[in-house]
Amino acid sequence: MTGRTTLQHVLETDARDATISWTKIVDTSLSRSGKLDKEVLGLPTRTLDPDVLASHADSVANAEVYDLHEKSHSGPGLENLILDWVGGGSNEEPDDYVSRLAGFAILSPEGEVLATGGDFDSKNLSTMLQNPAASAGLDQAIETGHMQFSDGFDAGPGEPLAFVPIRSADGSLDRIYAFRIDQKAAANMTDTALTVVSFATSLLIVMGFSVPAAIASRRIRERWKAEDQIRFLALHDSLTGLPNRLQLRQTLDRAVGRCRRHETYMAVLCLDLDRFKDINDTLGHPTGDLLLQEVAARLRSNVREVDLVGRLGGDEFAIVAEQLETPEDILPLARRITGALGETYRLDGHEVVSSGSIGIAIAPEDGTTGDELLKNADLALYRAKQEGRNTFRFFEPSMDAALQKRRRLENDLRVAVRKGELRVEYQPQFDLKTGALTGYEALARWRHPTDGDIPPSVFLPLAEETGLIAPIGEWILRTACHYATTWDDDAKLAVNLSPAQFKVQNVVAMVKRVLKETGLDPARLELEITEKLLLQNTESVVAMLEALDRLGVSIAMDDFGTGYSSLSYLTRFPVKKIKIDKSFVESLGQNAEASAIVSSIVGLGKSLHVTITAEGVENAAQAETLREWGCNQVQGFYYGAPEDEVPEHEEAKEQEPKSSLVA
Repeated sequence: MTGRTTLQHVLETDARDATISWTKIVDTSLSRSGKLDKEVLGLPTRTLDPDVLASHADSVANAEVYDLHEKSHSGPGLENLILDWVGGGSNEEPDDYVSRLAGFAILSPEGEVLATGGDFDSKNLSTMLQNPAASAGLDQAIETGHMQFSDGFDAGPGEPLAFVPIRSADGSLDRIYAFRIDQKAAANMTDTALTVVSFATSLLIVMGFSVPAAIASRRIRERWKAEDQIRFLALHDSLTGLPNRLQLRQTLDRAVGRCRRHETYMAVLCLDLDRFKDINDTLGHPTGDLLLQEVAARLRSNVREVDLVGRLGGDEFAIVAEQLETPEDILPLARRITGALGETYRLDGHEVVSSGSIGIAIAPEDGTTGDELLKNADLALYRAKQEGRNTFRFFEPSMDAALQKRRRLENDLRVAVRKGELRVEYQPQFDLKTGALTGYEALARWRHPTDGDIPPSVFLPLAEETGLIAPIGEWILRTACHYATTWDDDAKLAVNLSPAQFKVQNVVAMVKRVLKETGLDPARLELEITEKLLLQNTESVVAMLEALDRLGVSIAMDDFGTGYSSLSYLTRFPVKKIKIDKSFVESLGQNAEASAIVSSIVGLGKSLHVTITAEGVENAAQAETLREWGCNQVQGFYYGAPEDEVPEHEEAKEQEPKSSLVA
């Protein structure tokens, strides 16, 4: 250490030892009579509330002063030598300190002034505690349970405040001692001594030590710089320079404590960039990194001075917002951030359009710990993404309930797959012109033991997210193909393939294996895909679909018109059939736009010589309109609902729907 830092360390150690001694004196006075002696610590004492103060005397015997013995020393010999020199005498007596007491006070756990002494009184102490440095020192002492020092406010350098928390036997905070320490005289002596030392050092340098001193100085500076860099990287994100997860959590925990003590509101905002993966995949990771840096800059410029912005990882950020009078005070900040992140980015010659989704949790309503607030803000973020992205949502208790239900359903689905509780139903398809049966579509069904029938629109997306879609999809294909071998040879089987199956398994090999095991003619198998599959990886998808086409199976595009419909799909991929989604068919005769879309799809199919199948036909009027336009095939309740068993012979019937079950 340098001379100045060594002496500063000695003065800090002396102040700590003196504070411990004064704390013991106050405790002794309280334990003796339950009141403070009039001249305790050698200063006149003013007891503001004797009854309240006396109530703390009973806990003195079992109270514990935290951190009183956690002193750091640079070495007893050096410390005693410098103390003797600075103090002008021996330091043999335990109370012979360089530090001098200027004032003291006893505070209740709520910050109420119970007693004061010296130059402290209730008014000037309250004013002093409003200073940010003093308030932060008091908050840290309460939170950590350790002695804390504060400097740099009205009392001035050389007159720090010391805060000592006292806890009772059960661990609860009983009281806080505040000491004002006078070290100005010792500090002045230190400055004088250092001036003499500096002058002597200068003479030595002139006398021949300039080169070694310069080398030593440079090495010390380099070491300090390296240590500063290490400390910075430990608490900051290297890409954006924002506080990292560790610092964010530390700040969040302290903010929750201040919110609880001061009975104010605070908010945690979890933020996620929309479709960031698409930007990384199309423009590369360097451009993605530039986007993250620009997002960090926009967040910094749009938050308040009291807010902390941090990066949790990837494209996830978080904001800790304090000093809110009402929960609604967070709305301007959320709107400001959403608007800023939605503006166009110019990155390395590219114009990038992105946005952010935000989830908000408010303390104390939505959580009283940092973990609770982060979890609930993340749930609200998930809801914001579900409801369209580029928006923000507040946490609601129902979100947590929905998440718990989803987790339970996921576990139940795993059990259902293991126990074989799923089943397959078959919906007939008919030629609209002749009325002849053309085949059946296999549909997965799940009857939950307690919740009843779970719609495919619920459990199939869950299976895709959890990876269960691969075993479920293969089981459906094998079960349906085996059953189809018992039908008439001209009846086809249609089976849906999920886009997720193409990610987690070799679909071509799986289809080959099932066809070989069941003995079904490939020409009778029709595999239905959605437009979402064609967005994954065009070249690899083309290769797999062409391989399936070479096997002899047919490819049908399901739900056409509801996704990213592109006519290029129909020319690049071996599509033999287009299925019109039932959402368009059910509006025939009622919605002119939907009717125009259906008519256009039918005409497109004729031009490309592919089969057109309309789903969800519910009545005779819809069937007649489709027949007039030249639609090839139909399926829906008007012609037959899904059934577990396939009848031996079936023809299209112009009649009312057989069932009210939803396909």
